[in-house]
Amino acid sequence: MKKLQVGIIGLGGIARSHCDAIATLDNVEVVAVADLFEEKRREYMDKYDIPRGYETHTELLQDDEVEAVAVVLGHQLHHQLTVDACNAGKHVLVEKPMAINLQQCDNMIEAAAANNVKLMVGYSQHYYGTSVKAKEILDSGDLGPLITAVCYMSKNWGYPGRRPQYRSRYHGGGMWLTNGVHVVDRLTWVMASQAVSVSAAIGARAHYQAGDDSATAFIRYKNGLAGVAVAIGYADGAPDFSCQVICANGTLRFSQHGEKYVRVGKGDKWEDVPFDDPPVEMHNEWKSFAEAIEKNIEPPTHGEWGRHIMEILFAAEQSQITGREVVLDSGNGWTTQTSGSPITIDHGWV
Repeated sequence: MKKLQVGIIGLGGIARSHCDAIATLDNVEVVAVADLFEEKRREYMDKYDIPRGYETHTELLQDDEVEAVAVVLGHQLHHQLTVDACNAGKHVLVEKPMAINLQQCDNMIEAAAANNVKLMVGYSQHYYGTSVKAKEILDSGDLGPLITAVCYMSKNWGYPGRRPQYRSRYHGGGMWLTNGVHVVDRLTWVMASQAVSVSAAIGARAHYQAGDDSATAFIRYKNGLAGVAVAIGYADGAPDFSCQVICANGTLRFSQHGEKYVRVGKGDKWEDVPFDDPPVEMHNEWKSFAEAIEKNIEPPTHGEWGRHIMEILFAAEQSQITGREVVLDSGNGWTTQTSGSPITIDHGWV
């Protein structure tokens, strides 16, 4: 079996999760890493038996054996590294958030299209076993039409160990862009529609920093429904990562972290629903990325999807600044597929 040859650009903590996930797949392997620090390169090369290490991403992109890369550096670096990788003819899985403004998102999408490579954004919560089962239940129609949903990520912000760039909005930091992106991705997927407008309250309420740590957003969707996304990075408390969905003929709750569960409510009681739990959290994410490349289909969390999630996040910030509900630039019309590629039957933007 021919394996997809992958290079990892940036060797911070999240790179371990990517390498661990790739190790669970028979058709993907890491053949190169890039990081400014030699000790980090050596650490990963030794632990994961990776043959080549480079000081810069430009050196890695010159490696002809590398077919795809994971861009897992700081938020402010996602745009340029993704464009460089696309221009080098490499498929790209870029970590969240996709970029720190919409122009950068557009540049990334255009670069992927111009070079005929796949661009996928690493919205990992889209691929958890709990999320996949929850979406399967909703898509089955067993609970009837959806009415509303509320998604949470309330956790300790971990300020003392948080790197400066992740505490500054200038660099794309703060709780909203760092973790709220997961909440909005999960909510929008569950709502099975595209957003039209946002009204939000966002601020730094638990910490002294140049980025937010608290956000609540009311999001209206083009199917006439609305949902709520809550992303809080508190200084002390107990976490909540749940998503709660109310339908006409039943209710649904699911969570991946803290307590891991999928529950359906009917007849005034909750029942646990079994789900397939992959060996590691990013297993399905990398499996889907490899499948998109192998079959030449559109990745599930493709560039346009990634851009739409960022458009919601940026509109929420604008709402906070103006004190008004903000209609998205794409809000008055439907975003449509431009790639001309077949699509996967899993993880659909239904």
